[in-house]
Amino acid sequence: MRKRILCILFCLGFLAATSIIRAQGEPKHDAAARREEPPTKAVTSLRVQVVFMEFDGDKKVSNLPYTLLVNADEKGPRAALRMGLRVPIQTSGGGENKQFTYLDIGTNLDGSATKTEDGRYSLQLNVERSSIYGSAPDQKASAYEGTHLSDATPVVLQFRSQVNLVLRDSQTMLSTVSTDPLTGRVLKVEVTLNVLKP
Repeated sequence: MRKRILCILFCLGFLAATSIIRAQGEPKHDAAARREEPPTKAVTSLRVQVVFMEFDGDKKVSNLPYTLLVNADEKGPRAALRMGLRVPIQTSGGGENKQFTYLDIGTNLDGSATKTEDGRYSLQLNVERSSIYGSAPDQKASAYEGTHLSDATPVVLQFRSQVNLVLRDSQTMLSTVSTDPLTGRVLKVEVTLNVLKP
């Protein structure tokens, strides 16, 4: 009887020791698995300047700069900038019964970036700019496919571009060149990237 009790106690002690050893071994296995996961990239703050330059021949007629702060390698929403006006456009009626709708006119920028292995930055920008043709005295008469455009018929010029650039710190690049189909003016988009020091 005594031998049987000793045998049972020995078996229980062996099972308990095995469970403890197994439990102590599991965290080491989890730690090794965590070490195998790729490390997350550090977030780098970038100042991105976008400049819209409009030329009439060789003469620069406008220069519109915008600055957007972009965090490279950040998981989350893209950086965004909205600047413009809501312009009333008459849709119907006359006299006191005029009815209007509003158009958003201006500049929209959306951007994101990732750091490349060689230390540069892959920048993705969505650029949108809109404006209404006016009746400035120095503006050329506009005609499109033989149809004259008057002040009574507002015309909205829209420019959209998806820009994908790889830039190093403090680099400036001319990213896009586009020609206005009505006036022949040339729109150039210049992008400058600067890394913000912590």
